[in-house]
Amino acid sequence: MTPGNQYGQERPTEDEALRALGELVGPRVAEGMWDLGARELGLNRPLENTADLRRMAEHMMAVGDMMRVAGRSTKVRVITYEALSRSVSS
Repeated sequence: MTPGNQYGQERPTEDEALRALGELVGPRVAEGMWDLGARELGLNRPLENTADLRRMAEHMMAVGDMMRVAGRSTKVRVITYEALSRSVSS
């Protein structure tokens, strides 16, 4: 289980993003595309922090077609998690 925020939302993970991409393009293709993307961005796998997941999501969105769908979904998930995890002072 990954750490969550105060709203009970778990931190997005690389595995979660890969599963979503795999549902669109198949697990083997997803793994290969994800690995190539990480190399192009100079990221070490597994992607452990949300900033790296966001960078990968933006990269996927630039590739196009089904990658764009998975990338946008991952980016929305990451941005939502980050926004809800910030401390808000009243």
